Amino acid sequence: MKTRNSRSPTQISAARQVALGALAYLAGDPERIGPFLAESGLSPADLRGAVGSAAFHVALLDHLINHQELLIAYAGEAEIDPGHVVAAREILFHAEIGED
Repeated sequence: MKTRNSRSPTQISAARQVALGALAYLAGDPERIGPFLAESGLSPADLRGAVGSAAFHVALLDHLINHQELLIAYAGEAEIDPGHVVAAREILFHAEIGED
């Protein structure tokens, strides 16, 4: 039985694409990726192993959401509404904890 918070595989895939786009945006500039790596405790070498993890995607989107200037800049570059980043974070968080 699906719960009220159920998400389709398409929604989860779209949310992952938002997270991967955010990663590409951050990784494009050492001044953007550095603070994320410092906050997360990851090294640049750790990124390859973490990139497939829903928890990593949630942490990445949390970082953007908590740094509004990055959120606005990424959303502008990606030509998406900043609210889509927040929605993607919620979708991935609920998928991670098994509410999908």
